[in-house]
Parts: sequence; C-alpha cells; structure tokens
Amino acid sequence: MYVSIGIHHPKPGKEQAMTESMMRFGGAQRGKRGLITVFVWRDDKTGALIGTALWDSKADFDAARPDMEKALEGVDFSTLEHSAEAYRGSPVGWA
Repeated sequence: MYVSIGIHHPKPGKEQAMTESMMRFGGAQRGKRGLITVFVWRDDKTGALIGTALWDSKADFDAARPDMEKALEGVDFSTLEHSAEAYRGSPVGWA
C-alpha cells in the first residue's frame, strides 16, 4: 500500500476554492489503476483541509501523477493558502 496526504491551510475566505481545487485533484485520481480511496476532510481543531489517498502501490500513484498535476493547471495556490505540507510513503506497521 502507498499513502499520499496533503495538508492545506487555506487563507480566510478561500476555504471553498481550496476545497474545489482539492476535489479536482482527487477527481483526477478516480478510475486510475491501483486507487483504493481518495477523500478530502477538514480538521475540527485547525480548519486545515487534508487530502488523503490510498493506493495499491507507489508505481500506481506515479503512473497517475501526470493527470493529477494536469487537474491543477492554472490554480494559484499562493492566493488560496498560507502553507501546505505533503507526505507520501508506505505503512511500516498496523495497529
């Protein structure tokens, strides 16, 4: 399994536009080989928007990446968010 997590801290008043860009990014993943699930959620405490995708493998993620990037063409993240973080990797244990 391969996990991709993007954490976005939207500027005030830009939450909806940030969510829409994340939904386009997620939509570009739908139907791709190896995608298990993809969703966007909001952290109750901070209001951060978090995109989470689970893939069968890193190779499947890498193969879909060009379509994900294409879905974000023209999005100026500097107008939508204060900062963002991205985390990607494979699980090292299960609880």
